[in-house]
Amino acid sequence: MRICGVVAEYNPFHSGHAYHLAEIRRTLGEDCAVVCCMSGDFVQRGEAAILPKHLRAHAAVLSGADLVLELPVPYSLSSAERFAENAVRLLSGLGVLTDLSFGAEDADEALLREIASVLLEHDTVAATLANLRSGVSYAAARERALYDRIRQRADILSRPNNILAVEYCKAMQKQGLSLSLLPVARKGAGHDQGPEDGDGPVSASYLRSLLQNGDFEEAARRMPEGSRSVLRNASAEGRALLDGERLECAVLSQLLRLEPGDLAVLPGAAEGLEHRLYAAIRTSRTPEEIALAAKTKRYPLARIRRMLCCAFLGISAADAAIPAPYIRVLAFNDKGREVLRLARKKAVLPLITKPAHAEALTPEARRIFELTARAADLYALALPAWKQHRPGDDWRRNAVYVR
Repeated sequence: MRICGVVAEYNPFHSGHAYHLAEIRRTLGEDCAVVCCMSGDFVQRGEAAILPKHLRAHAAVLSGADLVLELPVPYSLSSAERFAENAVRLLSGLGVLTDLSFGAEDADEALLREIASVLLEHDTVAATLANLRSGVSYAAARERALYDRIRQRADILSRPNNILAVEYCKAMQKQGLSLSLLPVARKGAGHDQGPEDGDGPVSASYLRSLLQNGDFEEAARRMPEGSRSVLRNASAEGRALLDGERLECAVLSQLLRLEPGDLAVLPGAAEGLEHRLYAAIRTSRTPEEIALAAKTKRYPLARIRRMLCCAFLGISAADAAIPAPYIRVLAFNDKGREVLRLARKKAVLPLITKPAHAEALTPEARRIFELTARAADLYALALPAWKQHRPGDDWRRNAVYVR
């Protein structure tokens, strides 16, 4: 059986995601299994997801995935490089993966592999570090270094899905993996964009804006039925985060307690950035105002947002530096159960199908699990139905089985 890995956030799962999974099966065969490594309750752009992780995983299985694994919070709030490295590590850690698929604006496997190889070369790394001294962001410094090596093809890294695609290729090379790659051309609107035509695919961020503005029906018609039903039920039950005001207050209450030394140990802190953050915290009224006040050409908005989330959740650079130490299952169907049966014999990382299995983790791995469980508790307090959540529920919540 071909078993294809996908890295995702599904925030929320929409028609473009369904198209990606359908393309995997069209190419690899209908009997292939699709395993997704999905961000938990906080996502890479530095904000809370619109639905809790188990609901998003349930929606994914209803809409084409067979097995959904959790990317723990220190990695879901990491840079593209760390995000990709740890997601690929978890997927390959099952020991049964045969393929890896991802969306890209330029779905040219040979080119993506070539750029990944060039980026890993010593000369490119050295040139990137040299460019950083001019005060530009890491992304800009790397693109300049790449331009010096491959000229006109360097602009491939100016497109967001290409960036992650190259990072997946880099992660495979660094980890010595020989998986087959299946890049799928992104269809429809670009990142953070609305529809190119009346009924075409849209970005997840555009859907979130519709939902947060109360236009549920317009958002729902651009989602598969399974995802739509999960979102509709969650919204009715007060389990959808459509208004972030409660979370903003909680974040601010934590940030105001922190000193520069606390901010200096955050992932991404460097070159005195903690002092700029500290000043912004004391002159701003919302987390977004803080991020806008602290960002620079060198330190872009997404990086600052992730740092603020990590400060709220108690995640340090030392936590984020721990390689992903376990595999937690969020949701699965019958085909996913077969993948798990195979993985129990071949997995190279501890496989957690029930939270009780986390009790046997090493202290370092347990630290990551505890951080992720605490993030789930804090996330739940922002939901309309927050009183229905008990502290520590993540230690009691089993994976969702979709028959």
